[in-house]
Amino acid sequence: MNKKYSFSLKDVSLTLAELMPNIMRGVQLDFFARRSMTQPQFMMMVAIHSYGQCRMTNLAGGMKIKMPTATGLADRLASAGYVRRFNEPDDRRVVLLELTPKGRKFIIEFKKMMRRRWEEVLEPLDARELSAFYRAIIKLTDHLRASS
Repeated sequence: MNKKYSFSLKDVSLTLAELMPNIMRGVQLDFFARRSMTQPQFMMMVAIHSYGQCRMTNLAGGMKIKMPTATGLADRLASAGYVRRFNEPDDRRVVLLELTPKGRKFIIEFKKMMRRRWEEVLEPLDARELSAFYRAIIKLTDHLRASS
């Protein structure tokens, strides 16, 4: 296989896996440190953001963590003002979570920071390469949305 012209799915996925740490290097750690947030807390916020209002049990299951771990993360996020915990009106045993305005602002700020980083990363691409990359990202985004 001539890698200059033909790539396997494995080649592309491995290259992406190697690229991601270089994109995130330093940027993510500083962003979290300035806000006293751990990566597990951030992952929970992203999950809540993607679900909207969600049950604690669904969140723990989706994150592949045990309920006590999820409860601890949610408690710390609620204490910091990033999420709101409340009970379902018809069944007080059910704990629901949603982002607060502060939590939504955090997600928006993270996206802005990542946008700036991606602008740096994409700088070496010419217009044709950038257009092809953009079309591929849109196609992948549509596929992921349709499958969730």
